[in-house]
Amino acid sequence: MASHTAPKGVDRISELPNEILISILSHLTLREAVRTSVLSKQWRYVWTYISTLNFDAKLNKLSWFSPPPGNAYNYRNWVDGVLEKLRGPNIDEFRVCYYMDNTYRNMINRWIKFTLSNIVHTIDLNCSYESSLSSRSRLPSVPVPRRRCYVLDPYMFMKFKSLKSLSLSAVTVDDEAIACFLSNFRLLERLSIHLNVGLRNLEVVGGSLVLRHLEVVKCWNVESVEICDANLVSFTYDGNMSRLFIKNVPRLVEVSVNPDGAMCIAKTRFLKLSCCFSQLEILRLTVRHGERVSLSDITWPELKNLKQFELFVDTWSNDNLLGYLAMIKNWPNLQRFVFQVISREFHYHNKERIDTTEDVREAARFCHPYLKMVEISRYCNICDFEIFKQIIENFVNLEKIIIDTCYPDRGIKSESESKEDQRELQRGSLEQQLRAQLSPRVELVML
Repeated sequence: MASHTAPKGVDRISELPNEILISILSHLTLREAVRTSVLSKQWRYVWTYISTLNFDAKLNKLSWFSPPPGNAYNYRNWVDGVLEKLRGPNIDEFRVCYYMDNTYRNMINRWIKFTLSNIVHTIDLNCSYESSLSSRSRLPSVPVPRRRCYVLDPYMFMKFKSLKSLSLSAVTVDDEAIACFLSNFRLLERLSIHLNVGLRNLEVVGGSLVLRHLEVVKCWNVESVEICDANLVSFTYDGNMSRLFIKNVPRLVEVSVNPDGAMCIAKTRFLKLSCCFSQLEILRLTVRHGERVSLSDITWPELKNLKQFELFVDTWSNDNLLGYLAMIKNWPNLQRFVFQVISREFHYHNKERIDTTEDVREAARFCHPYLKMVEISRYCNICDFEIFKQIIENFVNLEKIIIDTCYPDRGIKSESESKEDQRELQRGSLEQQLRAQLSPRVELVML
């Protein structure tokens, strides 16, 4: 049989058409793509034709990158140096991600003007210190910038007729600008507004809009958000629930909600809105500390189409979380339940343990025939077996359970060696108890 193996030393990749080489480079970080210019003469200018420009300093692992206030001078030189070498006719994606305030407005405007002559589908201006490495659409919320945000000139954007996705973080825009975007960008499918101080009243109204995905996160001065007769598929909201109005959104299947303020206030509004969520398939919800009892006391709406529920609980790490199981009782077709604990302290602190009442235990007892997967992450109180025992009893057709007992990265002090040893023993004891009670068909993953 003839061998098709290439002779040793032959570079088959370089023989590919430039279109394919450019496509390959588009899957690398911008820094990695630029470094391919030293491979050979043929590769020297290939990267200058890439259409995906992601200027995320952290993602590109630049040597001079530092946390806020950072080094905007080096960042400017990096972006300018790349833009002046580009030879391609189009820029499909343009992303800026670095800590910059309104002092750098002229610099940012110059970059935006550079892209005006191109067919741009995605623009992401992230002037906060949150890297695009972390999904800003996921809850919980992102930090608050402590300076005057970059003020965007909306009229400069009016020429982006081909824009499909616009993301603005720590960028100030007002109601008029957003209204102009929605009316002029006829192809706009995704709009994301984070860390905004200029937005007051947001209206997404009318079936003529092609907008499918909307995120409104930490816009502190918002007085109202109205969504009516829209074609939205997903919606993320982090703010005051009393200022949110939703009506007739029949295609909405994914919702992420982080209510601002006590749940005893927000839950009433959430329940009123739930009549619009009957078609939901994915729901994410953040719950604050001290709301466990109120959550178990109320009857949550029946969401017959819900397939995935992600619950983020901001609580003391020694609090018993059993009451939260009652939330999914009326969601009969739920298949995946993700339970992430945002613990404020170790379970070793001196705070008195919060015991579970019999009413909470009774509310948490029910049979759920369709749930296939449960994932519990950042759960520090692993010595409390009660919640795991109830999960095994409730979810009779469970196929997989994932338990991540690692501590959160943020705000946690390192443990002493003795406490680490104690925790490892508790983790081993938990795994042993679970395997003793779980059916052999259930896969257990301990992280």
